[in-house]
Amino acid sequence: MLCRLQLAPPAPGGLLPWLGPVRTLWPQPGALLAELEREMRLELERARDMLSGFERLFSTASPASLPSAAGSAGDGFSVCQDVKDFAPEQLSVKVVGRKVVLVAQRETQSVDAQGAFSYKYEVLKREWEVPREADAEALSCSLRDGCLRISAPRRALPPAPERNVPIEVAPPDADAERAKA
Repeated sequence: MLCRLQLAPPAPGGLLPWLGPVRTLWPQPGALLAELEREMRLELERARDMLSGFERLFSTASPASLPSAAGSAGDGFSVCQDVKDFAPEQLSVKVVGRKVVLVAQRETQSVDAQGAFSYKYEVLKREWEVPREADAEALSCSLRDGCLRISAPRRALPPAPERNVPIEVAPPDADAERAKA
């Protein structure tokens, strides 16, 4: 970056007072820092715009269209995981405490025309925390169009026991005094 010529003050002593003013191509530090700050602000604004675009994209997408989406709305617990690369017998879903663990494993072996042997082992492991309001014991799984849906209904609240609520009756004198005040 070429900057305008600037005059440097002469150093005390030495030969510089006799040589005259010194010209330099180096920018002043203040001007350089101000330009860097302006460029950084522009980059931050671009990054914020990009992140807000991602937020809009993910907030409008349906759970089935995302690779993995978890929800714990008022209907309990629901997760959708894309497992189209795995066969149903390669999937395993377990409940460990309050966690749901999905493990998908597959291995492929092949020999090409030159006789070279290849072996590929893939593992997909996902864990989700089941919220307290969901019934982890009633967890169910369904596989449809390459999407594994794991869901648990909302835990039923125990019915409140019946009880009588006493009614407090204030003496008539207290009501009259309150009205006067």
